[in-house]
Amino acid sequence: MIKPWYVLLFLIVRTSTVEFPPLNLYIGTGGFGYGAGSLPLGAQSPYGALRVSPDTSDTLDIPIKFEHYAGYHYSDTHINVFSHTHTFGAGLQDYGEVGIFPVQIDDDHHLQRLISSRNGYRSEFKHEHERAEPGFYQVYLDTHNINVELTATEHVGVHRYSFNNTNKKHRVILVDSSYTLPLKVCNLSHVNIDPKNNEITGSVFFKGDFSRSFGGLSTYFTIKFTNWTDFGVWTNGSLVHEQTAADGCSSGAYIILPADQEQVTVYVGMSFVSIEQARTNLQMQTQLKSFDAIRETVQQKWLNEIARFEVSADWNHEAVIKFNSAIVHSLSSPTQWDESNGVYLGFDGQIHTKPDSMEHFYTDLSIWDVHRTQIPFIVFHDSQRANDIIRSIMLIVEQGGDLPKWPFANGYTNCMIGSHADILISDLIMKHENSSYLNMTQVIEALRKVANQQQAHDSRFNPDTYIKYQYVPFDNDSGSAPLTLSYSYDDWAIGNVMHAAGLFDEAQDYYNRSQWFEHVFDNKTKFFCARSSEGAFFCPSNEIEFLNPWDNRYVEGNAWHYRFFVPHNTPRLVELFGGKEIFAQELDTFFMRSRLWSTTVLPNPYYWPGNEHDLFSVWQFNYANRSDLTQKHSRWILDHVYTINPDGLPGNDDYGTLSAWYIFASMGFYPLAGSSVYLLGSPAFDRITIRRNNGQCTVTIIAHNNSAENIYVQRVLLNGKLLSTFPFIDHIEHLKCTTQSSSIQLDFFMSSTPS
Repeated sequence: MIKPWYVLLFLIVRTSTVEFPPLNLYIGTGGFGYGAGSLPLGAQSPYGALRVSPDTSDTLDIPIKFEHYAGYHYSDTHINVFSHTHTFGAGLQDYGEVGIFPVQIDDDHHLQRLISSRNGYRSEFKHEHERAEPGFYQVYLDTHNINVELTATEHVGVHRYSFNNTNKKHRVILVDSSYTLPLKVCNLSHVNIDPKNNEITGSVFFKGDFSRSFGGLSTYFTIKFTNWTDFGVWTNGSLVHEQTAADGCSSGAYIILPADQEQVTVYVGMSFVSIEQARTNLQMQTQLKSFDAIRETVQQKWLNEIARFEVSADWNHEAVIKFNSAIVHSLSSPTQWDESNGVYLGFDGQIHTKPDSMEHFYTDLSIWDVHRTQIPFIVFHDSQRANDIIRSIMLIVEQGGDLPKWPFANGYTNCMIGSHADILISDLIMKHENSSYLNMTQVIEALRKVANQQQAHDSRFNPDTYIKYQYVPFDNDSGSAPLTLSYSYDDWAIGNVMHAAGLFDEAQDYYNRSQWFEHVFDNKTKFFCARSSEGAFFCPSNEIEFLNPWDNRYVEGNAWHYRFFVPHNTPRLVELFGGKEIFAQELDTFFMRSRLWSTTVLPNPYYWPGNEHDLFSVWQFNYANRSDLTQKHSRWILDHVYTINPDGLPGNDDYGTLSAWYIFASMGFYPLAGSSVYLLGSPAFDRITIRRNNGQCTVTIIAHNNSAENIYVQRVLLNGKLLSTFPFIDHIEHLKCTTQSSSIQLDFFMSSTPS
């Protein structure tokens, strides 16, 4: 007899053999407006290309794209479909290929009704009948009385459906081959049923918000079942019984299971190369093992990653949950693009095989976001993967011709501003993390090109004009100030790489260019403002304009948000403000006024914790001899801005960017991306252990007398000796284990009063 859903849930819990530390993967799945985390809730392997997740909607099925970039939103009441690829916390919508959904029906007429309207087969669900763990997702479909379990290898989604006892005659699995998340487009798909081999194959071509930038993307799939009794296809809402193929913008296939079959496992192999490669992925990554066996393998991978980090604070259990959840979210991207046997679709449209010296090739690099936190976090704890990511960027240059700004799948997107791949490359090289694998000749040529020539893809603003004026003129581009600030930071990073390569004169040229941010600093207002080619400043004229987050003179922000954005040379910015005291006062105002803004639905007009170019601001007090204010405000953000609720992120996670910010801030230090320097803050836990590079080096952070009140650092010891470089610490000098030492210990001594 079929078990009721509550017994099935008990069995699911009982059969889980991998135990995770406290975490909550709902964090980042809620929030509204600019406070939406945009994270999918489903199953994936660490860095896996597949993020198998439910795509949801509200009762009225009114899609609000702003809150469904990744398909799932916590406030929703219905699941429309389970699709296999998703963006991860991005502010645009793409992927979502191949929708699958189980239903129970009375007859063909019932099935016809379900597929004849958009999302006609969707189901109600409740969060209390839902479960999410790293590598595993489960939900009960109330409308159809079916329990759904999902797990995923890097390129194979595995579904298990358990059918509850109903009076419905048929158990059906729908394969919506033309489904993708961008719904208002024609997704040309082909689907074919092979009854002899119990296999459905096909492909879909689509153009999402990112992929349309390079002409669209094809995805191939193969789906294996154990058995079925009947089958058919549909096209444009019309069923065709026992037909084996269908094509079009709205097409799919269905299979009918034996009436007495209580449970079925569905294997979905995906590929961006070919149907045959999808078969290869399916076979090599699952060997058609049982659902439980695959789930255990995937979850063990997650546990191995998570086990590198241990935190403890009996007085702050919620912080432990937030930290562990942030670890999972940070290690969910970028996307492993190479498939079984190392093949992948390159940026030249050709099929390539990754070099043997690389473990994986990566894409979906939200570089404008992740260069600040998420990739430096990977550099810190997993240098092999960090090297693979930077080498992937250089393979993109080799195949596509240009340094990428925001590579997605196998294409350039020209998304956002700057050429911050410069900073990622500099970060790896300056930290001496095995960057010997890089072809420095290729790196140097790519950096020279992006800084001085117009690229075919993802270029900076016209380099000739920029170099002529030493800033971006407002009459050529409305983003005059933020573009100039970004290029100044990028050129500093290029200078670092040139210096490391021994090109000292050329390095100095770029260091000089890194000072050009001064040319858009208005000494009258003490803000960065648009400037015309004639030299006139176009600053906001009143306080309302200064606070307008949609001011087109700035990119995703306002004058306040960009006021402190000189990460690479804060000491000079302090001088421009008139000294350390004035700088600290103005920066403190930025943070204190932001606390009055209680919502994340609309942008905070002052410090906006979900806004990437503000992420470094709280650490800049250290340059003004006010490290106590860094400690005060960073701990306040950890405790009050980040929560354990679905809206617990202050904005789009942007491929782990905000999650990695939380991790660094909790550890008590934060990277100056592009350098080997970290700035110290206030650790959130009594003890933190990080096993770098698979345990080759252990870093232990102990915060003595830590509590919710004792947020200020009195002194720091490094391996028992007073840290003389406080409030700065260096990756090479202080955090890299030597052959004589396999562990490092930082002791923070905490107090309730500033030092």
